[in-house]
Amino acid sequence: MSRHGAQVPGDRGIVAHSTFVPRSAREHAELDRLRRLAEEGRLTPRGARVLPAERAADAHRLLEAGCLRGRPVLTF
Repeated sequence: MSRHGAQVPGDRGIVAHSTFVPRSAREHAELDRLRRLAEEGRLTPRGARVLPAERAADAHRLLEAGCLRGRPVLTF
């Protein structure tokens, strides 16, 4: 878990970093850093399901039902 940006090791040596993407939406360097970490396998995004943008309503229904672990990802 992460508390106010602090790194707290988990039981299995996992370290979580708090990232709230909407807060960083215009910080291109930060988004690029997150992309590189994901490509290197050092960051594992919690995307529950990938859907085309036309199915955004389905993504909202899944969220409301509470049956997902992670968030739906819309592709454009």
